[in-house]
Amino acid sequence: MTVHVLLTADNHLDPSAVQYGPRRFERKRDFQHSFDVLVNFALENRPDLFLIGGDFYDGILPGNPTRAYVAEQFKRLHEKEIKIVLVSGHHDTPRSIEQGVSPLSVHAKTGHVYFLQDPRPTPKMFHFGTETVNVTGMSLSPGLGPEQDPLSGQELSREGDVKIFLTHYPIEGFEGYFGQETHIGKSSIPRNFQLFASGHLHRHQKNTINGTTVVYPGSTERVSFNEEGEEKGFCWLELAKTGIVHQEFHSTPARPMETLDSRVTGEGGSLTRQIQDLLEKRRGAEKILRIRVTGRVSLDQLSTYKRSALQSYCQERFFHTEFDEDGLNVLTTEAIESLPRTTPLEELGRSFQSLLSNVKEEERLLVHEAWKATVARLQEEGVS
Repeated sequence: MTVHVLLTADNHLDPSAVQYGPRRFERKRDFQHSFDVLVNFALENRPDLFLIGGDFYDGILPGNPTRAYVAEQFKRLHEKEIKIVLVSGHHDTPRSIEQGVSPLSVHAKTGHVYFLQDPRPTPKMFHFGTETVNVTGMSLSPGLGPEQDPLSGQELSREGDVKIFLTHYPIEGFEGYFGQETHIGKSSIPRNFQLFASGHLHRHQKNTINGTTVVYPGSTERVSFNEEGEEKGFCWLELAKTGIVHQEFHSTPARPMETLDSRVTGEGGSLTRQIQDLLEKRRGAEKILRIRVTGRVSLDQLSTYKRSALQSYCQERFFHTEFDEDGLNVLTTEAIESLPRTTPLEELGRSFQSLLSNVKEEERLLVHEAWKATVARLQEEGVS
């Protein structure tokens, strides 16, 4: 007998999306829409296990509409006897007592899901036909430093015919881990597990370490422009005592993201018109577009660059646009002279000299006394 598993992570439901302005709530719905695909797939294919590897919510305080939506989806899955197991990640793990508990705890109280919230490995046993499945979960421990391996020295349960480990950490050797955060070392990946699944890295990837298959399902919706070329989705796995018998990656309808590099020149006329001509060739009403404007132009040429006009131009042609102008430099024809070296007392003297040239004769003595008193006070404070 085999065990069917739907594996997902980094769903990031209910992001703030404030940068999308009036389309904020439409952008929030993108993340729900991708999760709908998972739920409908699960209801149709009836996996034994529905595993979520952290960062299910984008924050620890998701809004009530999103909580209600999630509760309804979990209820639908539970009614079909699909076992849902979750761990928390960087976004849905509280960092302090003041932040309270993870929002996943609320769903666990309904009995519809199993939330393995301990930052230490915690086994949960399931029975599917003749097979005993051990799902060991380990939620994120936010207090660990970059040099600490959360699996180092941990004792793992070895019970069960099929053993699965579920967590949310970067793992050494996978693309996206750069060594500046808490991570799991290759030597800590347990042997003789049929599956080691993790969230956090948003790109789908897999490898075999110590004889164990390690899988990142990746995120289900694009979160940043770092993911613009990545396919988003979830994993469908069939496990047996011998390991993974069959595996598939299923895509979700993530909103497209694209970067447009626009190098403007002084010879091309209006900078706004140059960029508009490029935008017209890349238009797409569903697309989130980033325009990186680069080039060296004069001040006169820079005056033809109108970001507000470009934003208006893009409004009906794209879902959302962002402008990056860090690479746009202004040419100067005159050398900039450095300011003369001076001291606070010298600057004070210039100020009082200017004041004396503009006061009446009868006020000059008073200004001189004020000048002398100010200099004396500054000298007392060590100013030279």
